[in-house]
Amino acid sequence: MTIESGEQPKNTRRRSPEMRLQAKCFIRAWNEFPITRRLLFHVANELDMSGDNAIKGAIRRSEGIIKGVSDLILLIPRGCYHGLMIEMKWGDNTQSKHQKEWQALVESQGYRYEVIYTEDDFVALLAEYLAEK
Repeated sequence: MTIESGEQPKNTRRRSPEMRLQAKCFIRAWNEFPITRRLLFHVANELDMSGDNAIKGAIRRSEGIIKGVSDLILLIPRGCYHGLMIEMKWGDNTQSKHQKEWQALVESQGYRYEVIYTEDDFVALLAEYLAEK
């Protein structure tokens, strides 16, 4: 079973370039790296947790939303790593303070963490990571 790029939600145009990049990368992973299916997933941690949504934010935090968690998590161990954490960025965007703290934490626990800016870099990363024994 493959995912067609046309199957993305119709409101894709309203999504940020970073979200569109992530969707393209996820589709490529699903179609080109079947081993990642159901083991590569997105963590919806970008939800607004302030302002008018303070109550919703408090509820989300009580449910386990953590600032800085990487956009994609791959639960396949390879080499010396327990798994792969992938942060998606677009253009000249950089990691937030919370994302850098998350990176340090997961790397200290034996996970690999990468920041990806392009679809080609994502595919190359997955190919390289999954080729490890």
